[in-house]
Amino acid sequence: MNNVFSHIWRFIGLVAAQGFLFQAIAVKVGAYFNIILWPIFILLLPLQMAVPYLVALGCLAGFMVDFFYGTPGLHASAGAFTGFIRPWVILAFAPKGGFTAKELIFSPAHVSWPTFLQGAAGLLVLHLFWYFSVEAFTFVYLSTITLKTISAWVLSFGVTILYAILFNPKK
Repeated sequence: MNNVFSHIWRFIGLVAAQGFLFQAIAVKVGAYFNIILWPIFILLLPLQMAVPYLVALGCLAGFMVDFFYGTPGLHASAGAFTGFIRPWVILAFAPKGGFTAKELIFSPAHVSWPTFLQGAAGLLVLHLFWYFSVEAFTFVYLSTITLKTISAWVLSFGVTILYAILFNPKK
């Protein structure tokens, strides 16, 4: 039961930080200064969680972030996409024998730091590319989408590393 509460607190904390802190920074600084941290919630869900639950929780978290941003459905779409692709991203960085029962979540406490960083980087870049593609709603602006994705990835990945160091998620 304690495990469920840790995920609930992580959900609340990441959505609140995204909605109150990172959204305000993006508004004041500019369009190319986006820090999007909340997808880490999806990454840190239990490894054995089924894809429909990942998609639903990603969509729910996205709707909560959309409430703060005033962008109905944009973050929800990216969250659902991230929940859908998470198993394949994690599988790409899984050890040769797969994960054992002791790895509860995809965090540095359960997998190695390099594995966590590779998985987080992969998931975050796919999430951000989807997010900015849906925001533009056309690939005519592919150069702008790519530039926004790269700049947001650099900032978001730095904050993700800081989050993993400070909070050291174990459950």
